[in-house]
Amino acid sequence: MSRFHVSQDKTGYFQLSFENDAGELTLVSYQSEDPDQLIEDATRMAGSGEYGEATVVVDPRRRPVLEAAGEDDGERPAPRRAGA
Repeated sequence: MSRFHVSQDKTGYFQLSFENDAGELTLVSYQSEDPDQLIEDATRMAGSGEYGEATVVVDPRRRPVLEAAGEDDGERPAPRRAGA
């Protein structure tokens, strides 16, 4: 089953990704400060029929930006390789 995922990363920003029936993820949008627009976009795309019977999954553990970043220094963490 295909899904649109709205989740929050460690820096506190929200992202929208699409998971196809084979389990492959595609990043649709990232670095959004507010999840509401992403949820609206995902709902519209899922309802269009272009993505089969796609559903929308929203991460319920939304955190304030400072808590998500883990520090109050305002710096973003360094990039990491996938799987590291």
